[in-house]
Amino acid sequence: MISRQFALGAILVSLIVGAAGIFFFVSQRLDRCAAPPFVDPNLLPNANFALIGEVSGLPDGWSRGAGGVELRGPAIDGQGFDLDGDGRGLQLIGIANYAQTPPVGVQPGMTYCFTVAALTDSLLRSPTRVRLVFEWYDERGEVRERMATLWQPVALWTPERPPAGWSVIGGYARAPATARVLRVRIEPSSDDRIYLDMPRLQRGGHLLPAAQALEPSLPLVIAPWPEGYRAAVAFTFDWETAMGGLVHSRSVDDPRADEDPLLRGMRMRTGVETSMAIFARYNVRATYYATGYNFLMGNRERRRFMGDPVFTWASAANGWRSDRWVNRPWFSDDPYGTVATDPAWYFGDQIEPLLAAGHEIQSHTFSHLYGGYADVATWRADVETWNAVAAERGVGNARSLAFPWSSSAGMSDANWDVIEQVGIRSVTRLSDYGPYNLFPTDERGLIRDPQCRWLPGREGRIIACPDFYLTPARAELAIAQIERAVAVGGMIDIWAHTEEVTSAAQQAVWEDVVSYTVRRGDVWVAPLSEIAGWQIALKTLDITQLTQPVGTPERGSGSAAQRYRLHNPSPYPLVGLMIDLPASTADVAVNNDIMPREQWQAGNRLRIDLAAGQTVEVTLWPTRSSSR
Repeated sequence: MISRQFALGAILVSLIVGAAGIFFFVSQRLDRCAAPPFVDPNLLPNANFALIGEVSGLPDGWSRGAGGVELRGPAIDGQGFDLDGDGRGLQLIGIANYAQTPPVGVQPGMTYCFTVAALTDSLLRSPTRVRLVFEWYDERGEVRERMATLWQPVALWTPERPPAGWSVIGGYARAPATARVLRVRIEPSSDDRIYLDMPRLQRGGHLLPAAQALEPSLPLVIAPWPEGYRAAVAFTFDWETAMGGLVHSRSVDDPRADEDPLLRGMRMRTGVETSMAIFARYNVRATYYATGYNFLMGNRERRRFMGDPVFTWASAANGWRSDRWVNRPWFSDDPYGTVATDPAWYFGDQIEPLLAAGHEIQSHTFSHLYGGYADVATWRADVETWNAVAAERGVGNARSLAFPWSSSAGMSDANWDVIEQVGIRSVTRLSDYGPYNLFPTDERGLIRDPQCRWLPGREGRIIACPDFYLTPARAELAIAQIERAVAVGGMIDIWAHTEEVTSAAQQAVWEDVVSYTVRRGDVWVAPLSEIAGWQIALKTLDITQLTQPVGTPERGSGSAAQRYRLHNPSPYPLVGLMIDLPASTADVAVNNDIMPREQWQAGNRLRIDLAAGQTVEVTLWPTRSSSR
């Protein structure tokens, strides 16, 4: 017979085991950022999007970077998708866009997690990605820190192959000591359309990806540009033959679309000579973004490029003057002549003079395609053909790309994949339309923050750089834009088409802007791919503070040094890297070699050259050596 004491003990053990099981179950749910049964710890207001806000198309409390974030779904407009069956979901479009949650009060030091279901029905049938950015605000409402998760894949819906379910995008972060309010952004890596539903914010989430600081503080202060320059400027041109774009002009984007493409081709040719003459007077190297026919000396052999494509998107509905190209091969107007017989169609004879003068030639695409309409196969064929034909004239593979018609709007994640795979590392002439505009402008038309930035989803691999279109009417604005770049330690790409530097007014304004920039003396003027390469190397520079050594007799007692390891993992050299030294610095060593004081003491800056892949060690002594 079981004793009463034993029975009570068994019941107590069972209760303890049961409680432990329940605790473990609840903890697991919380660590996955999921609600336990009968309890919903979701801290997010209006998580079901039921309350409509003051901003048209947005749920109450939610915000967005630009238009392109709005409520959709069967219960709203009969369009789109929703996951939980309430007929409502958020649609997000645009690589420069984001959807942002309402503000939620938080406690410093606590861990918070966020999840949201995501689905894409990309028009180009491309999978895409999103990431979460945790924005922490202090008691004054100012952003104190931003933390981001890695990019996470979004399930792709197609009519032929609907996915089994939506992707769950998640992450967690610990609230900083100054944090009082949290808002979470959902950011896309492309222009593919994305639907969002069932967002959740709660404590916990340790089994989810951890968010990391977007801008971690570095132990050393590095100057933004080589040799102590305060900003960088690239002078660039879009350079097209009649076949390389002019016969394909879009009326909505091209003020000269109604002009004879042969006359325009000849002006493009002449503009190379006039612009080179200006640059020669100021010892400036520029970037010429060329289309594919620029490399040809002719086409008597009737070569067919890119499979002789027909671009059905080149229609009147999409901005072309007619539907001529909807069923006509893109290169069918080729006269199959030579530079001598048809100089407006082929510019191969201008390649060598450009290279000899030190200018660089980069890609304006081979076919002058519209980036956001082209599919993956077309993009791959275009860039590979450009590289192959450029090689025939001694030009290396393209590293930089200027979009025709600023046509990056609509680029899929898969399109960006191809561009990255074929070696493009910098892009410019990006869309200036709200959801796609990575470089917003102010009321004067000046870029607010003229600095190269990572292309979303391509951090460390492709950098996007802002540009400013130079015309005689915008000459004063160009100077103001350069001044703003200097003020923020940034860069700007000043550009036009070569055909525009054939008028006296355009030549005068280019002379003035180039002269002004060079005469400043504190602006680095270089080809765009060199500026972009510097930025890539600088943004990926790895600086590690090493364990401090004790003072040595040679350096004096109590003079503990600060040691740092600098590693350049990029394929680009950092020649003229400038390190700002503390005012109290007495001695400096690079790889254990003491540097003469006259090399750094005057400006309190240490200059070093860091080759691609190289690592150096820098040691700083804060007190003057007793031996000197």
